Amino acid sequence: MAEDEENYIPVKWIEIYHYCPRIIYFIGVLGFKESEKEYMKEGKQEEELQEEKEKRRKTLLAKRKETVIEKWTNIKIYSQTLKLVGILDLIVKTPQGLKIIDIKNTDQEKLQPGYLYQTAAYALLAQEHFKKHVKSIIIHHVKNNKTFEINLTNQIIQHVHWTIKKINKILEKQQIPKAKNKKQCQGCGYYQLCKAL
Repeated sequence: MAEDEENYIPVKWIEIYHYCPRIIYFIGVLGFKESEKEYMKEGKQEEELQEEKEKRRKTLLAKRKETVIEKWTNIKIYSQTLKLVGILDLIVKTPQGLKIIDIKNTDQEKLQPGYLYQTAAYALLAQEHFKKHVKSIIIHHVKNNKTFEINLTNQIIQHVHWTIKKINKILEKQQIPKAKNKKQCQGCGYYQLCKAL
């Protein structure tokens, strides 16, 4: 069903909020777009390649012995309840139930909070769309072949709701959040704009 996307928050913004809330202000209030850098293009291509491989596999991520009964890739889902919209990389139906897989082109050893809560939000979209419970989410890091499987707990779900409220507050009040001093600031596409404020 076609929806008016202006009234929906992209699920990607949940990851962005956890990276830096200021970026939500730049894209959601000021309407800026980060210029696509070469590494971003390469990352997107690698993620798409992995998704194509997953379409053909009969087991999960080629190394897990779970049987895949059915799968959906690159499915766009709206949540009228949460007012979120997102394109899910991969949803699989296993004998244990639905699982959401998010593929990240990274070599990070630890799971980043933004990845966790973004994927959890995808799970909430899938539950609403398919009317089936999602027990766990899987985040796969392509560059080092690390896979994290996390049960979808009430605490994680509550944090997704908390993040959505924080994003809505930035959009409604149109006030720029405080800058965070982080190592990754200089690699951010909004660094010069942020520094000038």
